[in-house]
Amino acid sequence: MRQSLSRYHPYEVAGACVLLASKVEENKRGLKDIAMACSYVAVKGQAKVAADDREKWERLLKRLEIVVLENCCFDMDILHPYGFIDTLAPEFGIPVYIAKSAAGLINDTLRTPICLLYRPEVAAVAALYFALEVHGHTPSRSLFESRHVMLPANAVRLAEECVGDMLDFYRHEADSEREAHRRQQKAAGAPSCPHLPHYT
Repeated sequence: MRQSLSRYHPYEVAGACVLLASKVEENKRGLKDIAMACSYVAVKGQAKVAADDREKWERLLKRLEIVVLENCCFDMDILHPYGFIDTLAPEFGIPVYIAKSAAGLINDTLRTPICLLYRPEVAAVAALYFALEVHGHTPSRSLFESRHVMLPANAVRLAEECVGDMLDFYRHEADSEREAHRRQQKAAGAPSCPHLPHYT
């Protein structure tokens, strides 16, 4: 970031980021749709007020879109781990089902800070490593010596940290699921089920 965006309200910056992301990821949403959604959130669901404020939000999003782009130095060439998985899997003879599992791991963890903490090629190697382990294969250290994907010198350490973060994510999800099930059982008056699966 070249400058702080703290002088803007988080809703405003978030709306501009959603608008930009919809363009970059080729999942085009109209400015009017995004402005209406931002307005609806800003006025806490009051539909009539949101409709009246839509045009104001459209102007604001157009202005802030440029501010966000300037802060990102107009660098909107986003690399995803999926392409690296598609490159690494055939290079190392990794079966398609394991590559798909690795892509699933990336999908699951996209809403976590993992995509911000690790470069996409490191996340891809970590996901392949994790998927190989989950499917009972012993991952080879040669995975970090690709001829086609340039990995940083500390890729092994970073990938281990990334796998740890992925495991933490799944543990948290399992704990949340168990807690929700327990609350549901308690609300229904049924005994809780202590034998729900526990992921380690």
